[in-house]
Amino acid sequence: MKIRQKFVGDRLRHYREACALSQGQVAKALNIDRSTYTKYETGETEPNLNTIVKIAAIYNVSPLELLPMNAADDTSVQKLKDAVQSDSPIYQLNKEERGLIALYRVLSKEQKQQAREMIGNMSKKEK
Repeated sequence: MKIRQKFVGDRLRHYREACALSQGQVAKALNIDRSTYTKYETGETEPNLNTIVKIAAIYNVSPLELLPMNAADDTSVQKLKDAVQSDSPIYQLNKEERGLIALYRVLSKEQKQQAREMIGNMSKKEK
């Protein structure tokens, strides 16, 4: 398991640096302590799949990019893989749509509610 944690940590660091973000910025977006995120990058601990999905949204990559290939042995990872690779249009988002989802995922509960209301009102005006 330690090898898997190191792999995940290395991928997290790679994408964070590629996005020119600090550990503190990512931790704030995830609503966790910076020290917790640091432990993810150092391989001391591994984020759960929900956190992997959130981190992937921040970096605008597939969650599968953050996991080693042999992670597919894990049934929950296999479900994630099936969902990501689905032919369903919901998973065929363009870059702009993925970016909007990434932004939405880092909002507070109240901000998400405001965003949904605003989008709902905008779509009603379009009709």
